[in-house]
Amino acid sequence: MARTKHSETFSLQDMVRSLSERVKNQAVRPDIKGYVPHDKQIIFHAASGRHRLYIGGNRSGKTTGGIAEDIWWLTGKHPYRKTPEGGIRGRIVGVDFLNGIEKILKPELMRWCPVSELRDNNWTDSYDTQERTLHFANGSFVEFMSYDQQLNKFAGTSRHFIHFDEEPPQDIYTECLVRLLDTKGSWWMTLTPVEGMEWMYDDIYIKGKTDESANISVIEVETYENPYLDQDEIDTLLAAIGADDQDARIKGKFIRRGGLVYKKFNKMIHVIKPLLEIPSGWEIYASMDHGFNNPTSWHWHGVDSDGNVVTFAEHYASEMVVKDHASAVKAIDASNGRTAGMYIGDPAITQHNGVTGSTVQSEYAINGIYITGANNEVLNGINKVNTYLQYKMPEHPPRWHITNNCTELIREIQRYRWKTWANKQSERQNNKYDVAHKKDDHAMDDVRYFFTIMPDLTPLKIEDTKNPMPVLGPNGIMPAEDKTDPWVLMGSNRIQQEWSTESVDEYMGGEW
Repeated sequence: MARTKHSETFSLQDMVRSLSERVKNQAVRPDIKGYVPHDKQIIFHAASGRHRLYIGGNRSGKTTGGIAEDIWWLTGKHPYRKTPEGGIRGRIVGVDFLNGIEKILKPELMRWCPVSELRDNNWTDSYDTQERTLHFANGSFVEFMSYDQQLNKFAGTSRHFIHFDEEPPQDIYTECLVRLLDTKGSWWMTLTPVEGMEWMYDDIYIKGKTDESANISVIEVETYENPYLDQDEIDTLLAAIGADDQDARIKGKFIRRGGLVYKKFNKMIHVIKPLLEIPSGWEIYASMDHGFNNPTSWHWHGVDSDGNVVTFAEHYASEMVVKDHASAVKAIDASNGRTAGMYIGDPAITQHNGVTGSTVQSEYAINGIYITGANNEVLNGINKVNTYLQYKMPEHPPRWHITNNCTELIREIQRYRWKTWANKQSERQNNKYDVAHKKDDHAMDDVRYFFTIMPDLTPLKIEDTKNPMPVLGPNGIMPAEDKTDPWVLMGSNRIQQEWSTESVDEYMGGEW
């Protein structure tokens, strides 16, 4: 009996010691019951969108917020939104298994998930190592996957939610979406946009910011907004990583990896309202880049007596034959009140088709549009465009403006970037490319063809303006009174108010 009594006494002491340790651990590293989200994390959890993009700087609390969201869904105890009833089928996808899953996501889930919520009251027995799946007491489960798996691994049965940690490849993202169809499920992404302005920028970020029907809530957070980090340490990191990385890694902003080709383009400076009429003294030119599966791009340019250029009309369409493009060109000429004095275009239109023996140039000619092939020295053309874009307000306004109805041109110029190496190692070991990235460059090519016929300009020795002034007239004077001045007709001093929901922020022009 004494031995049993001694054993019971030892067991009681052990239990007290264990409870004491658990209380201490809870105070230092609390589980989900002790999770106190900061302001941006609350916005993320409570966001109304069915899908959510939680984007921010490093150490801004994105992954922690995402894991807390996972646990609330899996346990059915979400404090901010209603989740599906019954067992939840979830998926968490990380960069890779070694670093993304084993070193970040699994430890974070182990930290915040109470073992009492697990099927066997402990992680070891509740986690299926072969399937990489964690099972919960209420019948829910979550599987871990990574972006380095084959695409076919992402097929299978339906899921109620998918948590993407860091930026997913587009094909994996699309395959995962299929898993949410029959449950009308949700996804959330927690990431720092270190890959720059890739497919996610247009398909998720911009859609979430501008298209309510996309049902995507975008939550942006800077590293400075995490109240649990020491601000001096953040300042030290900021100084160490260099200017090129700061906008992505601290502010969580999309930047153009590889660097913008036309960094000087500023929507507030270069974009103006559509023309009310074409001034009689202007010379009119039209330029084109041909495509079929890819778009054919046409733009119309007005040049005044001082050599200032306004690009004021656009035709941009794919899967159309030359005859239909020619009809569209004639229609725009008619709306301008006169025919362009010169059509200049893609020199490839002079190449003969191997089947018909015809050329795109001759097909346009048959339909009454006579196109001159342009000089295709790409770097020289890019340099010339850049000289027409440069400005220093108010004494040197830009020599090129674009009206805001040229939407595809404006979209492309903000994304047109230099080609980059396929991986970081190659990037470190080689010089930067002097070649533009061949993607979404159709308008870029056609306006470059036009500028090859324009006079060379002497580059201004100026720096980019951080706080741009309003767009002024060609002489740097606000044209408020002269109602015949074409700069008044364009409403150039009134354009700024129209971009509150569409403008790309100042960080977009950053270079990775």
